[in-house]
Parts: sequence; structure tokens; C-alpha cells
Amino acid sequence: MLTQQLSQLLESIQVLQKLLEEEKQCLKEKSFENLNTLLFNKQKLLQKINSDNKNISTKDNLTIIEQDKILSTLKQNIVNDLTECQKNNEINGRLIEMSMKSNKHLVQLLTQAKGKNSITYDQKGLLNSGSLLGKNIEA
Repeated sequence: MLTQQLSQLLESIQVLQKLLEEEKQCLKEKSFENLNTLLFNKQKLLQKINSDNKNISTKDNLTIIEQDKILSTLKQNIVNDLTECQKNNEINGRLIEMSMKSNKHLVQLLTQAKGKNSITYDQKGLLNSGSLLGKNIEA
């Protein structure tokens, strides 16, 4: 029973690793169509992992795991894979932060470009304000 529970937990964590890798690809490629679904699935899986972990982590079960070599190995594999998931999640968090900064910078540039006080230069290198753009143009 305990072997089956630990194996199932390990399998869930391995599915989480795959989801995190897919999330990373979406963030790198700025392919946000699937990102919402991935985040929803990741959240559901994390809740399942947390629930399964709580069910397994009784005092009696932990004692049994420590005394059994196979169970102890399974537990160590879970810990290793979970550590890897945490690292990948941190990387994805940094990618999200960088994307948000990039988008914020782009919005600022676009806001300045369309603003009334936007400054441009004419052919002679003289300053023109954006409010003058579009005037005196004949088609």
C-alpha cells in the first residue's frame, strides 16, 4: 500500500516536471495560448501532490519508510525530483518577470510615441513635437 502511494506521488511529480518544461517553452516562445491551461493543470496537480503527501506523511508511515530500503529509495527519488521541480519553477518565475518588464517597457515606449509631447526630428535635425505630426499633409 505504502509502496503504491509513494510510486503514485513520484509519478505525479514527474508529470509536474513535464508541465514545468512545457510552461518554460511557452514562456520562451511567448506562446501564451496554451499557458492558461498549463497553469490550471499545474495548480490542480500541485494540490493533488500536496494532498497525497499529507496522507503519506504520518508518523507511522515515516518510520516504516525509514526502515525499508525500497521505500527509502522511493522517498529519495521523490525528494530529488521535487527539488528539480522547484528549480524549474524558479526559472519560469524569472522568465515571467523578464517578460513583464519587457512588456512594461514596450508599453512605456508606445505611450511616449503616441503622446502629444512626443518628440521627433525633421530632415534638418530640428525638434518637432508629436502634436505637429500629420498637419499640412496633402494627399
